Amino acid sequence: MSAVTIAVVQMESKLGRHTANMRRAERYVAEAVGRGATLVCLPEAFLTSGNILEVADVAVPIPGPETDRLGELARDANIHLVAGLLERGDDGAYYSTSVLFGPDGTLVGRYRRVHCHELESRYLSSGSDYPVFDVEFGRVGLLQGYDINFPEAAREYYRRGVDMLVCSALVPEMFGYVANLRLLARAVDTECVIAFASGIGTNLYAGFGYMGCSQVVADPLFLEAEQFDFVDGDERMVFLESGEGVGVVEVDMERMRRYRKSATLRADLQPATYWRSLEVAGAPDAGERK
Repeated sequence: MSAVTIAVVQMESKLGRHTANMRRAERYVAEAVGRGATLVCLPEAFLTSGNILEVADVAVPIPGPETDRLGELARDANIHLVAGLLERGDDGAYYSTSVLFGPDGTLVGRYRRVHCHELESRYLSSGSDYPVFDVEFGRVGLLQGYDINFPEAAREYYRRGVDMLVCSALVPEMFGYVANLRLLARAVDTECVIAFASGIGTNLYAGFGYMGCSQVVADPLFLEAEQFDFVDGDERMVFLESGEGVGVVEVDMERMRRYRKSATLRADLQPATYWRSLEVAGAPDAGERK
């Protein structure tokens, strides 16, 4: 099977409304399935919103009752399902994690967000891996919203040959403009499709809203070469601006792989020249914040 019908769910999750947020997600999954989706993507921290101040109270174990319910949703609808959760790890740490379920309801795998903002790092630990998962329609990697700022993360997945990145996101709206620019850049960087499922609403503790703008993007040269219809000449196959909703698009991954085989820049890489130790006076070290 090479075609996949992708649905990105854009929803508002309320602080302290764990059960209601799950019901809301269930309704949107059902809507996506009714529109033919075979891969449904939920936002980051969809059960709790970005409630990291109370992460010790709201984080869930993986596996656990919440992931059991997500597995049931995937199995009952015969779909792949991706969702973002605040995770209570077996090691006593807390993570922002994305999980992937298969059509049989099995937990295929998880990704613990590698990049955490300085303020988040007071509450969340970082993951250290970029796992890939081979499913019926291709090779999938997982990201979360803040990771989009780092081309290094996207390129790690590029090295691993992903066909699609699913990014569950909860990005503050003041960063929305730049995030939109970077999403397209990451699609070109990785030569793959990116499904970006974003939360909306307001974080009452932090006093800001979330960007929305859920979308499915790909290398615009791929879209042109394969004569995809995309929104008003934009590079996005699906784009939701504000408000809750579901965006759905079918993508033939075999066409994507065929295009990539003919147009990839992989053969021209010079990996021996990248990320070597620097001996340049005044150059900032990795991890240095000024």
